[in-house]
Parts: sequence; C-alpha cells; structure tokens
Amino acid sequence: MRALRRLGIGAKLVAATVLVLVVAGVPIERLAARDMEAALVAEHSPRAAVDAAVWRSRRTLLIGMGAVIVVAISVGAATTFFITRPIRRLTRFALAMSEGDLSTRAPLRGSGELRQLAHALNHLTSELSRSIAEARTERDLLAGILDGMSEGVLVLDRDGRILLANRALRAMAPLGEDALGRSVIEAIRNARLTEAIQLAGRRDEPVDVEVELGRTLPRRLLVRVSRRKSPAALGRDARDAREGHDARGADHDGGSAEPGLIAVFHDVTDLRRLETIRTDFVANVSHELRTPVTAISTAAETLQLGALQDPHEAAEFVDVIDRHAKRLRHLVDDLLDLSKIEAKNFRISLSELDVAPAIEHVTHLLGESARRRRVTVTVDAAALPPARCDRRALEQVLMNLLDNAIKYAGEGAHVQVKARSVDQQVTIAVADDGPGIPPHHLGRIFERFYRVDAGRSRDLGGTGLGLAIVKHLVELMNGSIEVESAIGRGTQFTVRLARAA
Repeated sequence: MRALRRLGIGAKLVAATVLVLVVAGVPIERLAARDMEAALVAEHSPRAAVDAAVWRSRRTLLIGMGAVIVVAISVGAATTFFITRPIRRLTRFALAMSEGDLSTRAPLRGSGELRQLAHALNHLTSELSRSIAEARTERDLLAGILDGMSEGVLVLDRDGRILLANRALRAMAPLGEDALGRSVIEAIRNARLTEAIQLAGRRDEPVDVEVELGRTLPRRLLVRVSRRKSPAALGRDARDAREGHDARGADHDGGSAEPGLIAVFHDVTDLRRLETIRTDFVANVSHELRTPVTAISTAAETLQLGALQDPHEAAEFVDVIDRHAKRLRHLVDDLLDLSKIEAKNFRISLSELDVAPAIEHVTHLLGESARRRRVTVTVDAAALPPARCDRRALEQVLMNLLDNAIKYAGEGAHVQVKARSVDQQVTIAVADDGPGIPPHHLGRIFERFYRVDAGRSRDLGGTGLGLAIVKHLVELMNGSIEVESAIGRGTQFTVRLARAA
C-alpha cells in the first residue's frame, strides 16, 4: 500500500486496468473452459445438444464481457473521481490565487506529482506574498518620501504624459485631480515649462528653467528636467561602471534607455522676494544717505570757500549742516533699531503698564513740535485698565505715530490720542484731520522706506522707517495695528494691546 501511494497518476491507471482484467478474466476463462469440456464430453450427442452448448458458451462470454465493461466503467469512474478530486482542489486554489487571495494554501494530500504540485503552488504563493509585501512597503516608503518632500516632483512617460505628481507640486501648481494621464501643456499650461520638457527629451544633460505658476498668488519655481532611465538601463550602468566602460548612450538592443522624464520643482518665491527686498533696501538706504551727506558736504565746502567770513551765510550753512546731520543720525538710529528688531535682538519685557502716563509723557515731549506747526493735540485716556506691554517699546510706538500725525496733518490741524478698553484689549488711537492717505497706499504703508509723498516726507525729515518699526514693535508686544483713512478727512492709526489679567 505504501508503494502504491508513491506511484504517479499514470502508474495508478495502469495498475487499476491490470487489476480489472485479472479479476474479470479469470472467472470468464473458467466458465468458458467448463462449457467447452462439457461439449467435448458430449460430442457424441446430437447436433442440437452441441448447438445448445455453444450458445450457452457464447451467452456466458457475453454476460462476462458485459460484466467486465460495467466493472471497468465503475472502476474507471471511481478512479477518475479520486484522481481528479485533488486536481480540482488545486484548480480552485490556483483560481483563488489568481484573483488575489494569497492567504489560502493548497492541501498537501496524496503523493507523487500532485503532492509536489501542491507544494510548488504553496511555495509560489508564499514567495508571491512576500514579494507583494516588499513592493507595498517600498511603495509606501516612496509615497511617504515624495509626500514629505518640500520640492515638487513630476514624472512623465515617454509620450510626455503625467504618471505621478506629489503633494508639494499640487500645492505649487494648479493641478487638478484628473492631471494623471494628461500632457503637461494640458495640465499646467506653461509654455516655458513645456519647452524645457521638450528640450530635455532631446538632450542627455538636465535642463534648468525658472517659471512662474499660479494666477492669484503666483509662485516662482526653479525646475530641473532630466531623463528617467529604465531599471534595465540602471542595471547596465552599474555593471558598466564596475567594468570601467562608458555607460552612456542607447540600450544594447538599440532601443531607448530613457522611458520618460522627471522634473523637480524648487519653490524660490521667498528667495526671489528676499533678493528684491535686499536690492530695494540697499538702493533706498543709499538714496536716503546720499541726500544728507551731499547737503553736509556742500555746506562744508561752501564754508571753506569763504562763507565763514559772512556771519549770516555762515549761520545759514551751519544750520543746513546741523539739520542734515540730525536727519542722518535719525536714519542711522532707525536702521539700527529695525535691524535689531528683525534680527530678534530687540529685547522687550512685557508687564502690567498703565498707558495713560506713557501717552502724557510722549505728548509732552512733542509739545514744542506741535506748537511750531500750530497743531492742537488732545488726549482722552481716563479710567483705563493696565495693558500688558513694554514701556520703552510703547513710548517709541506712540512717539512715531504722534510725530507723523503732527508732521503730515498740516498747519493748524487737530490731533487726538484716544485710549479705550474694548473686549479684553486696550486700544490706543492716534487720529488727525489732515489730508488723508489715498486708498491704494494703505496696503503698503507699513513697508520700509515706503512713502505716500516722497518729496514732502524728505522735506519734513522723515526716514521712511518709522511705521515699519511701529508694526514690528506692536507685534513683539503680541498686539496689532491697523490704519483707516479718507481723502480730505484725516487718518487714524489704532494699536490694540492685550489687557493685563
């Protein structure tokens, strides 16, 4: 029995056939021999007896053959059933595996080829499951890396259609959900980027280009487009590198080694903006310094050429030197203060502070300036709770706002400083009834060196940095500032500070 189990399907069928023939043939042969013996013994019998004996022999043979056929069919059907049953099980298992169910295993029943086939299918399923798990791990790792990158990544096939666009690129460029499978010109609509992609497809070297994407908030992007090699080409490159051969060029079979392109997008918007700010800052500082330095140099040269001998002219030129020296000192002080604030080196100490004495102190310091311009300054800051702020920073904020109001409101104007407690905040408003600020200037009023009227500001000794310093100081105190203005009706700056607990 153990030896029989080791036999294959074909050997089992042969053994079953032989067994049926042996089992069925022996009885038939005995019956036929018995009838023939009876016929020979009785051959002296009449003809009718011999015919009857032959007919009985034929009938016995036919019945035996029928029985053999029936038995053979029964044995064959049973043998087929028992042989094909494990094959059907393996077939169902293979179909389940082809549909993606890799958790099942083929039953290891029987012996011979079927057992080996089941074992091979189970091994194939295990290896396939492991390969799929590794592929999923690599895919998830790659997806995590791509989504975690700050650079945008765009992968194209050899026809220039989008295969992949990571999260950063979708934030940079107006890519819709249907971008995959479309061409770049359809999905992004940028002529320079399309030209760079076409050029990269014809060159071995990467192509660098800077483009601007987006309409509402355009972004400046530096893009590098390069060819994407196939895994086979990468393997040949590594092999050729080890062997010291030149790995560049086409495939050995004459086909292209690059199945597509890959473009990497670097967002340089902030960098370009900082470069512009730096350039503008240097230009503005140079311009602001040139005016007082030129005035001081000219006045000193004039005095040296003989104006010292005329007391009236000498006094006039000394006044020019003094005025522009003060302007130069104010500019340098403002630049130093602004640089400290932006470099986070301007230290403040937030504490509970009564703002009314600070307002009175600043208005007293600027009282002479207001009298010279015949500007009336009124203060309304009674019964206020303390605010959480820094005294030195608050006084500098009030000084700049009130000084601007006195300077630009005009002769005979009225300036009011009003402080109130509103919704857990202390608000300080500095308002004037001067000419006002045009609406298109309000959005840039807190920028460095930005002036509504550059000529008038310089004549009044302004540096263009006061409001920028004010905004930074207010934000350092965890507050906010806003401006409201109407042409011919004046301007109001409102500072909001947190009320002390």
